Amino acid sequence: MNKYMFNVVIGLCLLVSIQSTFATPAQSKSVKELIRLSDLEHVLSTSLDEMQPALDLEAENILLRVLGKERLTTTQEHLAVLELSQLLKETSSKAFARPETVRAIEKIYADNLSEEEIQAYLKFIKTPEGKSINQKTLQISTNVFKYMNNLSQKTLNDPAQSSQLKEQFLTIIKPLIQDE
Repeated sequence: MNKYMFNVVIGLCLLVSIQSTFATPAQSKSVKELIRLSDLEHVLSTSLDEMQPALDLEAENILLRVLGKERLTTTQEHLAVLELSQLLKETSSKAFARPETVRAIEKIYADNLSEEEIQAYLKFIKTPEGKSINQKTLQISTNVFKYMNNLSQKTLNDPAQSSQLKEQFLTIIKPLIQDE
C-alpha cells in the first residue's frame, strides 16, 4: 500500500508539472488587447516614417534600373524619385491597414506568445515603466536598423570588402553564366 501511495503522489506531481510546462495558447481577445495597448498602428506608421531614407534609396534604384542608368542626372529624375518613394510609402501604409495584415500580425503574436506571457506583458505595459519602454522600443529598433543599414553601406563602399564580395558573388554565379 505504501508503494502504491508513493506511485500516486509521484504520478500527481508529474501530472501537475506537465500541465504547467505546456502553456495555454494565446486567446484572440488578449492578443488584440496587447496590440492595441502596444499602439502597433502608431508603431507601424512611425516605422514607415523612419524607413523613408530606405524607401528613397529603393525608389532611386528602381528608377535607375528602369532608365538603364548608373546615376540620376536631371531634376526631373530626382523629382520622380521623390514621387516613387512616396508611392512606396503609401503602398506599404495601405498594406499595413488591410484586415488580412492585421490578422497575420495577430497570428504572429499568438504563435509566439502564450496566454500567460501575453497577460504578463499586458500587466507590464499598463505600468508607467511598461508604457515608457514600449514607446522607446521602437526608437531602439529604429536606431539598430539604421546602424545595421549604415554598416552594410560602409561594408559595400569599402574597396577591399567590395572586391571580396564581388569575387564571392562571381564564384556563386559562375555556374549560371557558364551554362549560357
